[in-house]
Amino acid sequence: MTEINNGLSCRVVLLAILGVFLFLPSEKSWGYPAWTNGWHLDCPLQAGSNADLVCKIQVLSTRRAEIIKRYLPGGQAYPSRMLAKSRVLSVIKGECEPAIDIEFHDPKARSLRSGFRLGGRGTELTKGEVCIVFLKRQEAGYKLNRIRSKLRVQPKVVDYNLGETPNLRLLAEMLAGCDSKNEMVKLQAVEELGYLGKATFREVRIFKGDKGLFERIAFGLGRAKEALRRTRRSENQVIRNMSIISSFWVDDSPGIEGPLELLHMNPSDFGADDSQKKYGIRDFRVSDLQLRLLETMDAATRRAVIDFKDGSVIRRDDGGPGIYRGVRGFDYAEFYRQALDCEVVKKNEQMRSAIANVIWIRYEKRSVPEMIRLLDDPVRHIRSTAVSALRKCINSDMSNSWERRHFYDANAAREYMRRGVEKKLEDRQKDYRDNEREYILYWKQWWQKHRIELETLEEANSGID
Repeated sequence: MTEINNGLSCRVVLLAILGVFLFLPSEKSWGYPAWTNGWHLDCPLQAGSNADLVCKIQVLSTRRAEIIKRYLPGGQAYPSRMLAKSRVLSVIKGECEPAIDIEFHDPKARSLRSGFRLGGRGTELTKGEVCIVFLKRQEAGYKLNRIRSKLRVQPKVVDYNLGETPNLRLLAEMLAGCDSKNEMVKLQAVEELGYLGKATFREVRIFKGDKGLFERIAFGLGRAKEALRRTRRSENQVIRNMSIISSFWVDDSPGIEGPLELLHMNPSDFGADDSQKKYGIRDFRVSDLQLRLLETMDAATRRAVIDFKDGSVIRRDDGGPGIYRGVRGFDYAEFYRQALDCEVVKKNEQMRSAIANVIWIRYEKRSVPEMIRLLDDPVRHIRSTAVSALRKCINSDMSNSWERRHFYDANAAREYMRRGVEKKLEDRQKDYRDNEREYILYWKQWWQKHRIELETLEEANSGID
């Protein structure tokens, strides 16, 4: 009996400890914690799948709906429900009355033990404010979620002259936000333009058959590019750097000078405390923006680049197989050549991994010196990525012919695998692990034989592909 009681006591203690840790703020901000103050919204995602109604409102009044007298293990109190009577200024998605009630959680409700606001900062509504809200329908009205459900915007009514789809209406709001004198509104608008650009490339081919809508989407993307070109000249370093990052999502080259300037910044110049004090979260510190830049560049090379004249996918122009990957007009080879010399990159595995990924995805001959350089990286998966990039780029005895021709052709890859020609990913990884020394030695010897030839080619054909 004593053993049973001891077992139950241990489980109760463990649950209590877990309950406490669930509501303690984390030491590191991962970009999407519950207390992000409404940042990193990804408005097309929220409007598309996470909201029944999206509208721009002005809050007329707020009142307490009820106090929920229940408690979590460890003494944490549940937040109180609040109701905001709101006037609808414009509708982005869905239909509603001119005035609606919105339920939200009282931001003043705190954990008794940790002091953490259970209501969620940045998702409360206050009298007089104007914002865009992403709402879930419920029996008595609408509910504002605790996380990523409110967007800072210009208080004026914006003309949705770009088009009637939710994303085009959101784009009109963000373009207006880029001209705001309010730093918070402008920064969030710049960030959301990146998310909207990302969504645009996903959906544009769906609407290729609707010529009028396709043209409006293309025109809206052009306006986003123009807005980011202006904000890339901002005196505010965070807005300037976020504009550079968002530019990769809208397929507008920011040039290599701005990104390199960000990588050369001292992380202590704008650290976690500075970001927390100014913006309510730590995610806009220099170190986070440096990593976000390189990871965004990596992610942006994994999509097809669309020609907005006819909706076709742009092909590589160097005679290589496959489609074009990356942002047109950006000199990836020269940028990564200099980026790998930055101290912050040398010390950060995630940054070097993101660089290696892009070099592998693009596999251009101008980046062969960087592929060779990454063969000496202390991290195995970065070395293996460099080897794979060399195998794709150079037609040699150590190249896999199937990988070069069919890497991005899913149907061909499946057919080759069915016939036993293509190796499975697991087999390739095992092969590399078992023979890593031989692979690296081979490519280093190859480089010694062909270095002058490739360097001469680089001098003759220097430029942007």
